[in-house]
Amino acid sequence: MINQITKNKIALLHEQYKTLSADKTDVLKEIALAEIPEAVYHSNAIENSTLSLADTEKILLQNTVPKNLNAREVFEAKNLAKVTGRLLQNQDKKLSVEYMIELHNILLAHIDDRIAGRFRSGKEWVRIGNHLG
Repeated sequence: MINQITKNKIALLHEQYKTLSADKTDVLKEIALAEIPEAVYHSNAIENSTLSLADTEKILLQNTVPKNLNAREVFEAKNLAKVTGRLLQNQDKKLSVEYMIELHNILLAHIDDRIAGRFRSGKEWVRIGNHLG
């Protein structure tokens, strides 16, 4: 639980950010786009990807794939970068079921096309640790 002092600090920082960032949306978007490789690296590392930051940068910035990399991990990096870029470019787009399915399709393309872009049904399970969902 976050205490009120922390909430107040967050609110103050948010107000300062809004003031400093006013009329700078294009610059902030460019910075965010430039940081996609690092964001993709960290996000995929949480999912136990073996790609290094250097590997991820080569894949995304130079469009080269270093030897002996897992093809699934390469697609995971490329796909997540596409989704992240699309979200950054379309920040005003309303989130809808259709948009989430579209992003899911991009995210899982060439990884598991059987489930990409659709809801799971029947006996398709997601396992997180010991939890089945």
